[in-house]
Amino acid sequence: MKRLIFFILHFLFFITCAAAQPMMRDVFAAMPDSVLPLVTKNNRLDCIDFIENNMEARVRNKMGEYVTLEALTADYARFRTSNLSILEMKLLPLDSIHHSSLVTHHSSYLLCLVSTIQTGEDGTSRRLEDSNIRFLYPDWRPLAGPVPYVRPADAGFLHMQLSPDALTLTLTPQTALMTLEEKEHLLEPPLTIGLRWNGSTFVLE
Repeated sequence: MKRLIFFILHFLFFITCAAAQPMMRDVFAAMPDSVLPLVTKNNRLDCIDFIENNMEARVRNKMGEYVTLEALTADYARFRTSNLSILEMKLLPLDSIHHSSLVTHHSSYLLCLVSTIQTGEDGTSRRLEDSNIRFLYPDWRPLAGPVPYVRPADAGFLHMQLSPDALTLTLTPQTALMTLEEKEHLLEPPLTIGLRWNGSTFVLE
C-alpha cells in the first residue's frame, strides 16, 4: 500500500513538473552550442547573471566580439549576437485540444526563435532587416509534429519581431532594395502586420 501511495505521489509530481511553464533563463542557459557556435555556455550564464543584477549583460564571444543579452523575462529573451544580428526567443503555450500532435509529456510549450540580420544605417531609408522563424521544444528538441507557422514564401525581405510582453509577432515588409520607380508604384507604404498566438499558430490580430 505504501509503495502504491509513493508511486501515485511520484506520478502526480512528474505530471505537475511537466505541465509547469519553463523559464526562459533556464532555456537560454541550456541552449546547445550548435545554435550559436561562437557563444559559450559561460557567456550565456554570465549574461544571465549580469542582467538579473541590473548590469549590462555584455560579454565577448570566442572571436573576441561583443554579444549582449538585451532583454530577459520569464518567457522572452532578446540576444544581440553581433552588431548586425539578433536572436529573439519566446515561450508559447500550446493548446492541447487543437495541437495535440505537438504536446508531449515533456512540455506543453513551444520555443519560438526569430533570427534577424540587419544592414544599412539604422533610422534611414537604406535600413534593411530580414528574419527567419523556427520552432523547437523548450529543451531544444525538434518538433514531433508539423511546424505551426511558416514564413510567407513570397514575402521578400521581411522583418519579424516577437513581443516581450504579449504572445504576438509583428511582420514588416522591407522596401530598402526597391528602386525609386518601384516605390512610386506602391499605392501605400507596406503595412505592418500583427499576428497573435492562439495556442496553435499565429493568426491575424
